[in-house]
Amino acid sequence: MSVQVSRADNVMAQLLLVKPAPIYGRGEAGPTRRAENALTFSLMFSGLRCLLQYVLLPFLLPVLGIAADATVPILLLINILAMVSIFFSLRRFWTILYAHRWRYLVVAGTALALLVAFTIYDIAQMAA
Repeated sequence: MSVQVSRADNVMAQLLLVKPAPIYGRGEAGPTRRAENALTFSLMFSGLRCLLQYVLLPFLLPVLGIAADATVPILLLINILAMVSIFFSLRRFWTILYAHRWRYLVVAGTALALLVAFTIYDIAQMAA
């Protein structure tokens, strides 16, 4: 049985450095479940990053007597981990040709653009 892969899917697979391996049966829920779990983890991690960046660190560190400048390296690390997490979930979606991969690409692309902007801002703050 052969599955037709679009030219756009092939281009994305090349950008993500994966080779699509389509799932042939509806009964094969394992790879799909793992991809959905990766998505859930990526989104939860991004949400945790926002919670840390905007709620906990600005208020918690000064209460603990830690300078506000200490938050920038922590946030930089969190941003990088969030970007890596999103990238690997995209790779997983394209590897199995997940049905909703293009919808997730829009969400992931937006999140990645924001994370890149935050990372550039954090690096500029560290340099200042």
